[in-house]
Amino acid sequence: MLSIVRSFDLVLLEEDEHYVSDSACSILSKFPCETHQSDWCEYLDFLSEHDQSPNTCKFVISTQIKTAIQKGRIRIGTKSLIFEPDALDSCILKLHFQHITCIYDCMNVKNGVFVSCKQVKAIPSAIYNGKTRFVSAYDVHSVKNVSIVLNASGLITSGKCKITLPSYCFVFVFGNETVQKQQLKEFRNLWECFKSNVHVDYTLGNFNGFSPTLICNREKILLGCKGAAEARDIFCWRLKRMVRHGGFAALSDRAVYFQPCPNFSRKLCKRIPLDNILHVFRRDSGLINNGEYVTALEIISLPSRAFDSSATASRKMYRCLYIEFKRAQDREHFATALKGMIPRAFYALESRTFRREMTHLWRRGLIPNFQYLDFLNCIAGRSRYDLSRYPVFPWVISDYTSSSLDLANPRVYRDLSKPAGALNPERLQVLKNRMSGLKLADTDVLNVSTFGKNADFCECNITEGMEKACNKCLFNAWNRGYYLYGCHYSTPALIVFFLIRCFPECQLRLYGGKFDVAARTFKNVAETFSNVLHGHSSFFELIPEFYEGSDVFLRNCLNITTQDGRLGDVELPPWANNSSCQFLKMMRMALESEHVSKNLPSWIDLIFGYKQAGIESIRNDNVFHPLSYLGSVHAGKLPQSKAIQFLQSTMDPKAISVQVGEFGQAPIILFDAPHPSRLRNFVYKAETGSNNPWFIYLEQHPELIASTDQNITDFKLPRTISQHSDASHLRKLMDSAASIKTELLKPSIGPTTNIGFCCRNVAYTTTARGTCEFYILQKQNDPVSLCIGKEAQTCAAVAGQALLVGSASGILTICNLGNIFEWFSTPLNDLSNARAAGVDSGIHMYRTGIHIDTITCLDYLDGILTSGGIDETVKQFTLDDGAVKMVGCYSDLNSPLADVCGTHDLLLCAGQDGTLVLYDTRAPKTSIWSVQLDSKRSILSCYMSNLYIQVLQCSETPIVYWDVRMLNSITASGGFKRQLNIPNFAITGAACDRGNIVALCGSIRGDVGDKYALHLVDLCSGKWDAGLTLEMPEPSLVAVDTFGSGYGALVANSRGSLQAIVENARQ
Repeated sequence: MLSIVRSFDLVLLEEDEHYVSDSACSILSKFPCETHQSDWCEYLDFLSEHDQSPNTCKFVISTQIKTAIQKGRIRIGTKSLIFEPDALDSCILKLHFQHITCIYDCMNVKNGVFVSCKQVKAIPSAIYNGKTRFVSAYDVHSVKNVSIVLNASGLITSGKCKITLPSYCFVFVFGNETVQKQQLKEFRNLWECFKSNVHVDYTLGNFNGFSPTLICNREKILLGCKGAAEARDIFCWRLKRMVRHGGFAALSDRAVYFQPCPNFSRKLCKRIPLDNILHVFRRDSGLINNGEYVTALEIISLPSRAFDSSATASRKMYRCLYIEFKRAQDREHFATALKGMIPRAFYALESRTFRREMTHLWRRGLIPNFQYLDFLNCIAGRSRYDLSRYPVFPWVISDYTSSSLDLANPRVYRDLSKPAGALNPERLQVLKNRMSGLKLADTDVLNVSTFGKNADFCECNITEGMEKACNKCLFNAWNRGYYLYGCHYSTPALIVFFLIRCFPECQLRLYGGKFDVAARTFKNVAETFSNVLHGHSSFFELIPEFYEGSDVFLRNCLNITTQDGRLGDVELPPWANNSSCQFLKMMRMALESEHVSKNLPSWIDLIFGYKQAGIESIRNDNVFHPLSYLGSVHAGKLPQSKAIQFLQSTMDPKAISVQVGEFGQAPIILFDAPHPSRLRNFVYKAETGSNNPWFIYLEQHPELIASTDQNITDFKLPRTISQHSDASHLRKLMDSAASIKTELLKPSIGPTTNIGFCCRNVAYTTTARGTCEFYILQKQNDPVSLCIGKEAQTCAAVAGQALLVGSASGILTICNLGNIFEWFSTPLNDLSNARAAGVDSGIHMYRTGIHIDTITCLDYLDGILTSGGIDETVKQFTLDDGAVKMVGCYSDLNSPLADVCGTHDLLLCAGQDGTLVLYDTRAPKTSIWSVQLDSKRSILSCYMSNLYIQVLQCSETPIVYWDVRMLNSITASGGFKRQLNIPNFAITGAACDRGNIVALCGSIRGDVGDKYALHLVDLCSGKWDAGLTLEMPEPSLVAVDTFGSGYGALVANSRGSLQAIVENARQ
């Protein structure tokens, strides 16, 4: 049987109040009855009886004193005590420190703490869909007359203290003396700090930081936890509408973590895999009391299988984690680390190209007005999780009284070229006259205090009105802080006004436990729009919910009851036929209409464009309080005016913080020129129209983003390439390019097919004669030859103590290097008598068939062997105790394989016809990405590092590589494809390195003849070295030393010539 449990909600705390701790306890009280002097002795007897026999006392007194004894939990904040009873039908009791008169150790009750209070708030709660909701006004109980001071003898254990009566008296009883002493100390310390107006940083010392045990196995911690390079804790707050929940953030190479402290949920932490993160936005969520900006990150992620056809309609299409950081540098460190792993997530916010592309899509009629406005709000710093910066949408319909609505009639629409405050010319003139009068009254004071004694003004100043003012006067007026509207078009109070039926808790929080008066409650659409037209303090626009499909904000589904009675549904215009769905449908159709599409750029200029601030805002009657523009100032989009400087230097920082947080902020300016008009209208169909956010809309319509590279198919990479700390071996070689030397080795016997390093200072070659030859690089001896078979040995890879060799007959030979190296003695012996066996009991070799034709390439990483062959298949095997077990087969390739690379659950395959295919090995049925390169030029090598997909082809083709961090971007434009050319250099051999350095051998064309050289190229910087001359013709093979010996690389040709690249000259 499932039991319903009430969960605590931080919305019960006061503004700027922080949660400190909690403890289980019982409460003894006569509440809601007051304790008077006349019944004080009776109250003491009641406490004594409970202490002697608590169970009996509860039974006897319960008939006289309602809820005298209750079990529950005390929640301690920096401004109040909140008792949460276990019984769901009992109200939560809130005791504000402002109204507490005394806190004592109670000797009448064992382990009790006595608290008396002049005012108590009883908070009713309800359970809806398994969640605790507050849908009724708080019941405030206040003592009317507090005049009698009574000695507290007989109640407290020591000292001379007094109690004022009448009062509400409570005794909190804890489980043991230790907890009681601790809670008593906590109560008194916080109470004294509140009375003394002392700020307490409760985040210091109360919590132990992020718990390392929450990090999943095989993840590497990067930030915010013990074990990271910088192990400092990252304290932050998770913001969700009006609630800030403290906790600790951490970052691993696979996920973002947030551990709430304290934690009221059943989950220990919130984990967002990097694979699922779609966008990351830097946010400024206001000012703190010292005037510094609060920096935040908004992380948008997709749930697993978000677009699965089997997903239910009620399932959330995305998740959002909005976290404010206590220290600004923590946000920057966190964002920098995230960007290093998934820069694609920052692309939408930071790329002007992407912004222009979205505008082009809108102009061509490919995305609706709703999604485009949602995109502009998002990029301009607006978020649905921050009520002080909620998305702004326009009023588009002006007729809310007619019985029918003809959307083809231009008269039913609002003038989008004017701000809401300028829609009524008479009211606008009144506002202008009032502002001019205010300015004229203190012109001299403003001139001197703001600009100095030599302020320069011309004769056409604001005394004659702004209509005739020149640019100089307009600029001076803007600098002086001229504004028309004292109220903004988007404020937290406005948002909770519209959303009272969805989130009644927010309005209760905003108004101290009460709902706004009935006259200011959102109850009628026509009346609300009338206030916008005629009210002298109502200049607000709409919120996106008016154009979405959900009508929850219009209906009282939660049975909300205000102090004036039950809240009704919103009264709709007559043309909606009393149907909220019909109302929203008509609103959305109006937004997507041809008339609105034609005039929407004018409104965008007012809200997001060049008419938002400066002299153009004055010309267009669109000027708000100077502190409304701090977002654009901080973002560098708007110069700081003299008025803003003056206000910041004279106002208390706390007052500025309140102004920014509660009285509205303009979006960040996006356009410094008029917004282009729409070329083609979007064909909106109400039946199939989407109400999803812009990023979900683009995810569902990937065909919208046109590719600038027609060879690259649109796709979404289903995972993220994690960063790793493996050093680049070629980078070490490149850094010491001035001192590297070459050293010729004795030639191999027979045509060479593959080269590499099998351990420190030991190299190998495979030949077409069926042998494998080993070189001890520090000695000038002849190579040691091992005969593997009669057929040609085509490729090889090293796996620990084994050398894996592929042959032209499809046979894989596993050479036991440990036994083979026993033959390496002085003088070196011939290994021709080494035998092979069909089982792992072979002294040197184990052979098995894995392909039906020639094996052309091998790769080994993390226990997985990947092979490719002429038979157009790629196979993967595990090597356990000598057993070769196939774990995957990819047979949908239409070309023999040239190279393969397996890393981090991804498999990159390069075909000899120039096809490059990427698979996710966890879902190997189909490829997740493919590209077709020039089939006339053979692929020499391919590789997938933590930054780039690399592919190297023969002849004078450019190095082609793709930024894998950008492959999850919603755009498939050529922005993540890179090319790099080395002039006059024809590539004949290549090797890739996980540090994003590639080694290229080839020929340099000259007047006398071709020369052969080795180049090292840094893909990150696009630079290459001067080149190292090779003493062999037609080099075609390159190998990189990954064992850290003094030999950085090997170069060979098919004739058997072999040359070593030495990092430092040998003595």
